[in-house]
Amino acid sequence: MKKLLLSTLLLSSLFTAKSQTTVFEDSFETYTNFAIANVGNWTLNDVDKSTTYGFQGVTFANTQLAQAFTVFNSTATTPPLTASATSNWSARTGSKAMICFAATTPSNNDWLISPQIMLGSTGNVLKFWAKSCDTSFGAERFKVGISTTGTAPANFTIITASPYITNPATAQWVEYTFNLDPSYDAKQVYIAINCVSNDQFGFAIDDFKVTTTGTVSNEKFFTENFNLYPNPTSDVLNISSKSGLEMKEIKITDLSGRIVKTLNNATTINVSDLSAGTYLIDITTNEGKVSSKFVKK
Repeated sequence: MKKLLLSTLLLSSLFTAKSQTTVFEDSFETYTNFAIANVGNWTLNDVDKSTTYGFQGVTFANTQLAQAFTVFNSTATTPPLTASATSNWSARTGSKAMICFAATTPSNNDWLISPQIMLGSTGNVLKFWAKSCDTSFGAERFKVGISTTGTAPANFTIITASPYITNPATAQWVEYTFNLDPSYDAKQVYIAINCVSNDQFGFAIDDFKVTTTGTVSNEKFFTENFNLYPNPTSDVLNISSKSGLEMKEIKITDLSGRIVKTLNNATTINVSDLSAGTYLIDITTNEGKVSSKFVKK
């Protein structure tokens, strides 16, 4: 496919787990097609400030603008893109992936930065899938970084081998796995994928996941993002979001792990029918899962 030059970017439970637990994951399905900003709590940082290449005869929102990554949906372009052995812009799962298009003034310096993630006490692992979307324009190049202090590029420590990773130009998804250094255990971090391709075409990311074999305590994250009151309570429990996180599903479990209530989009929960004791409340948001405790009097 020919490049066309522009002519004028939770958390899990509180249980101690010996097995692998997901603390954050995102397959980018909930975001607006072709968005290049306001992608949930992801940070998209376009350092090179260059306009980008697009497709000849194919249009979509924000095509060829200066941008870092876009929420790309190959089924929603006009006309839809058809995958082939040499050009494949489809997502790995669902219909959307994050794609960084080639800068018209090489090379790319574009950052896809995760929301803040609370890592477990040990055994933290980052996994994601990447793809060079078109075989004709060579292998895409990228770095991975981690930060405990912020989302500016200077905050990140690069954890990949110098100078960068080269993704094969096969138009096929490749899984990458990184064991995070123990110095980051039990800390809140940002994780960045930095595209540094040099006149390639399209670098895709999908199914981003962080897991742990240790304990995850996200009480601090919960209190920073949600109000839960009154606690203790005898009849009604109220929940509200401080930060705009969308509450999609709420599950209440007793300390034996038995689910006692499941609700969707609720801000008030009747708990008068529950026995007195301590319960866990798990909230699935548009950014992952977060958990806390409350006491039923």
